[in-house]
Amino acid sequence: MDGNIKNQVTLMRAVIGRKTMEIDAFEEKAASATGEEAEKYLNMIDFLKSDIFGYKSVIVDFRDGSCDFTANLWDVANLPEESLGLYTNYYLPGLAPDEREEETTAMGVKVAYAEELKRAFVLFIGRSALTDPRALDIILANEKLVTLIGEEVIANPELMNVLEKQ
Repeated sequence: MDGNIKNQVTLMRAVIGRKTMEIDAFEEKAASATGEEAEKYLNMIDFLKSDIFGYKSVIVDFRDGSCDFTANLWDVANLPEESLGLYTNYYLPGLAPDEREEETTAMGVKVAYAEELKRAFVLFIGRSALTDPRALDIILANEKLVTLIGEEVIANPELMNVLEKQ
């Protein structure tokens, strides 16, 4: 594992530890709260649990240092939508400055990983579709897809050169 990945894993593990303790604190607060306040705490708990699960998924891929983007995008990016506002407006402002910086950096690592995982997955699916005869038949029958491919080919001089030489 190279130094950068090791530092990222260390950071994410620290964030997981902090969030685990925060879950305990929110559970205590939720136990004595009622109504909207209790719901807010429960939503934060759901958010933090999902966030931790995402970090763990990234760490598993980083563990051997290969970073081959084998995690499941849903696992990495599955954060309850109803908690996003709480996260931004309540959770982040409640962190100490050093914790907020750690949180921002760790979330940046996770977001970058999720974006690259999505790109790798889309690339894999695209290549699979273009090499599978059955999928290729379906693509060729879809005018919208063929048009999109045509536009990309036109924008690529190397591809246009190959086609013009046929």
